[in-house]
Amino acid sequence: MTKAFTCSLIGMLVEEGLLSFSTQLQEIFPEFHRHDAQANITIEDLMSHRTGLAPMDNLWFSSYNEILVDRYQAIPIMSYAPVAGQFRASFNYNNIAYEVLGQILEKVTGLSYADLLHKRIIEPLKLNRTFYAGETIDDNTARSYAALANGSWHELPPWGYGDNLFIGPGGAIRSSVNDLLFLYKALMDAANSQVWTAAITNPFRQVPGLFEGKVNVGSTSLREYSYASGWIRAQLPAMVHLFADYWPPILLQGAESRLMIHHQGYIMGNAGIVTLFPETSTAIVVLGNSAGLTDAMRLFGQVLVETTFENDFNATTYTQLAREARDYFVQYVHDRNEELLANKTASAPVNPLNAYVGKYYNSISSFFIEIKLHDDKLQVAFLGVDIDTYELHPYQNDSFYWTLDFDESAKRARLPWFPAEYFVLRFGCRSEPSWWQFGKEVDMGCLTWKHEFTVPGDGEEFRRSVEVMDQAE
Repeated sequence: MTKAFTCSLIGMLVEEGLLSFSTQLQEIFPEFHRHDAQANITIEDLMSHRTGLAPMDNLWFSSYNEILVDRYQAIPIMSYAPVAGQFRASFNYNNIAYEVLGQILEKVTGLSYADLLHKRIIEPLKLNRTFYAGETIDDNTARSYAALANGSWHELPPWGYGDNLFIGPGGAIRSSVNDLLFLYKALMDAANSQVWTAAITNPFRQVPGLFEGKVNVGSTSLREYSYASGWIRAQLPAMVHLFADYWPPILLQGAESRLMIHHQGYIMGNAGIVTLFPETSTAIVVLGNSAGLTDAMRLFGQVLVETTFENDFNATTYTQLAREARDYFVQYVHDRNEELLANKTASAPVNPLNAYVGKYYNSISSFFIEIKLHDDKLQVAFLGVDIDTYELHPYQNDSFYWTLDFDESAKRARLPWFPAEYFVLRFGCRSEPSWWQFGKEVDMGCLTWKHEFTVPGDGEEFRRSVEVMDQAE
């Protein structure tokens, strides 16, 4: 839900002539360079998730709610990220795009994102329970929890905390329901007044443009369902299904048509949803300090919308759906691990274990996968850190896999629903397939990992560092 703050700050700078929504990224960061249509990415493209670039989330998301990637890597990652959809015509949610927007704000104003947030929003609106990543977490700040398969809870480290945090402008603002209701009231007041170009006294500017739909996100009806700038725009009654792994009930079914501006936030240990109805200046905010076993924030938020507008709805449907989704998520992880075991064909590595050891880097060296030898077994350590180290098991020809059950994923603050391919590492350079080298020791100078599922193919190739290969020789 931080993304709307970031877009609001952009709107203020556009109003002041310091930026334009059509300003190209390369105008601000000349080091951003591509040789395809995405070379023309604008600020508006970043805000509306229509760059067409793969999100590459698994290059920055780590266990225990830690983020190990540095902010300076955002532009290089955007420069090399593969295309996952048609430029300006497809919706591809991209958190790194919002890190880039935060850096644009900082470069144009000369202020840090935190200072800009305080100066432009927190202080003018006198918000007293809203703060950013590096600020102190006090005793009145909700802790974060994960739900285990049996419904019990496990406390997690806080997410989105620390100085100079990567992805902070996409999701690291903490706030309270009271502060948010006050802020969203001001935002809707600005939107309604600016439609008629009337003067307003609060800090928000360009709000009608921020609320305007920019790219379709897949409506199940003839009504509008689009992504705006840090907001999702839906004409109700409609099925509000974006980011859902199931089909939720039609919201406000049978009621008169209403425009809903909304967004939700979800990370392990933190979840929330906000729905705005600018035509009646109505805001509904639900915040939770657990991701739960199902999409509870969405379902509870819908129940509150139905109740607020006194619409008849079947509460039993919501309860039953929550139970079904809970059971599905837990069972999915079990079935995925069974699938990995069923497809296992190798009982031992094809090559000596030392042939696999080393650090394997992506093409811009922003991320590496370290393969270690520990007690005569291989381990994978993403970015070489202990918190993301897993034991590897032989899988198929020159490939290995690791597993996590539902509770292990929850305790590590890792999202549990990756498919089986995510947990497989395949060794051997594509230009030098191991099966061509009969009777010879295989060159294990590359490994392939399917970490990005918006892009077809076997995955991204990571190449072992020259230093390690020289030592092995």
